[in-house]
Amino acid sequence: MIIARLATARVEDAPAVAAFQTLAWQQTYRGLIDDALLDVPASSRVDRWTERIRSGSRTVTIAWAASAIVGVASTSVEDSPRAGLPPRELHTLYLRRDAQGAGLGSRLLHAAIGDDAAHLLVFEVNRRARRFYAHHGFAPVGGTLLDPGTGLTERRWVRPGRVIAAPGQA
Repeated sequence: MIIARLATARVEDAPAVAAFQTLAWQQTYRGLIDDALLDVPASSRVDRWTERIRSGSRTVTIAWAASAIVGVASTSVEDSPRAGLPPRELHTLYLRRDAQGAGLGSRLLHAAIGDDAAHLLVFEVNRRARRFYAHHGFAPVGGTLLDPGTGLTERRWVRPGRVIAAPGQA
């Protein structure tokens, strides 16, 4: 079992987050998408993660075990959300393969979005992710979309916010 501490990413964490994204994609999508996309050096992702963290356009939560990243989640909140979608979007929820299935994904998801309504995109081929999100109250909406970067089909999933009963109601 991996014992992880969760922390909000700092700008200086961007290289480690980029390297972790590269590893997570290689572990999850090898054989499903073009190897050339998976073998892009992590250094090519550092500027994008640095800008996301620096600008605050995404809140990035890291799960650390010792000095290694074992999970990353990132979210954003839109001021003017798309019709029918909650303002919060979960963009990233990656776990290292050996950290999966032990509850860390649930901890990271809760740290990233709490009980808020949220939406995300899930590749149709990622059955494990679809089961995980369904378990956490997300459901697919609308038709499939084609991700231009990978060529994979994906679907938007939405979770309504937690319904809180009015005082005196069960």
